[in-house]
Amino acid sequence: MTPIGSTPVTGPLRVLVVGPAPAGATSRGGMATVVALMAAHPDERIRITVVPTFVDRSVWWRLVVGVRGMLRSTWLVLRGEADVVHVHLAHGGSVIRKALPLWAARRTGVPTVVHAHSYDFGGWFDRQPRPVRAVVRRMLVADQWLVLGNRQVAEYATRLRLTSSRVSVLHNAVPMPDAPSIRSGAARVHAVALGRLGARKGSYDLIAAVAELDAAVRSGLRVTLAGDGEVDEVRAAVARAGLGDTIDVLSWLDPASRDELLRDADIFVLPSRHEGLPMALLEAMAFGLAPVTTMVGSIGDAISDRVDGLVVQPGCPNQIAEALKALVTDGDLRVRLGSAARDRARDFGLDRWYQQLTRLWTGLANRPRLPGDFPVQTSTRKIPQECAMRRVATPVPAIRRKEAPR
Repeated sequence: MTPIGSTPVTGPLRVLVVGPAPAGATSRGGMATVVALMAAHPDERIRITVVPTFVDRSVWWRLVVGVRGMLRSTWLVLRGEADVVHVHLAHGGSVIRKALPLWAARRTGVPTVVHAHSYDFGGWFDRQPRPVRAVVRRMLVADQWLVLGNRQVAEYATRLRLTSSRVSVLHNAVPMPDAPSIRSGAARVHAVALGRLGARKGSYDLIAAVAELDAAVRSGLRVTLAGDGEVDEVRAAVARAGLGDTIDVLSWLDPASRDELLRDADIFVLPSRHEGLPMALLEAMAFGLAPVTTMVGSIGDAISDRVDGLVVQPGCPNQIAEALKALVTDGDLRVRLGSAARDRARDFGLDRWYQQLTRLWTGLANRPRLPGDFPVQTSTRKIPQECAMRRVATPVPAIRRKEAPR
């Protein structure tokens, strides 16, 4: 049998991307934004095909799109129309939706990448019964795993028994706007919070923090929360707190309206309790807003306390209030942190991100493989030396690696 990939891929490299629909009216959130950026890959040597398996619509539509996406992506792989399969993964139902195309890729020898975005994969995985965990490990076998930050390397490697060489860090990327939004002389300092509204994102903690501010400080502040999720509940919480004159709650904004809001803002507040590496934070940093955030997930890869943002503990409205007070009353601090945040956001630029993806995909596509020659997770079971199969490992181009606990 002729090894697949023995001859370097010629012509456009065909990358099949499986995940949520690219960001738009029916697809929201950070993962959808990443898919949209990936679909816009500028290199003419790369041809991206996106097959959606999720949309932000009714349960019925989600079921239709999920089943249709699983079948179509699997069919494309079996027909030989993909050189690399790149799946975007959260947890729960997302695992089921990606299992079939990953199986088809292993069956046909097409290299695979699993791009993990979950804010709580470890918690979800640990709650499953042992037989389910074993099945998930088999379903998610892939050539390369990408995680959003250094903290998440061990989260996936230990639970899925992945070798450290197969887990790499690929931070989210953000386009840089032409001009920053840094305003030092505004009559009222404008703080914004974008994304899914609710307890996980700290929306109610932010409301409680604003309620703790002195009247003099609050009179110099206005806050806008915009997103989906618990929009009505957040509005009700604002009304109960009597903060309607300070806090506005908007529904989900399209990209143009979002950018307009960010250009008008001074502070970005994201007091999340669980996160990956939020796109909303990177977008706000690119606009030069001073961040107030927690260090959950991989946020610590982007923010350093009092260097390019202010860090608070999750679930601590009093700390959020202190951070807001400092930024409202100290214009120099606000401008300094906003400028530093914009400089830091350049490290998450799109050009570097596209180059990293191109190196990864081409390296995998040009590596000799046979159908069925796919990686197997490490096992705690000891194999007698005489029974062990010897295999020469071919290195995968590194993106940014950190050794995981063995």
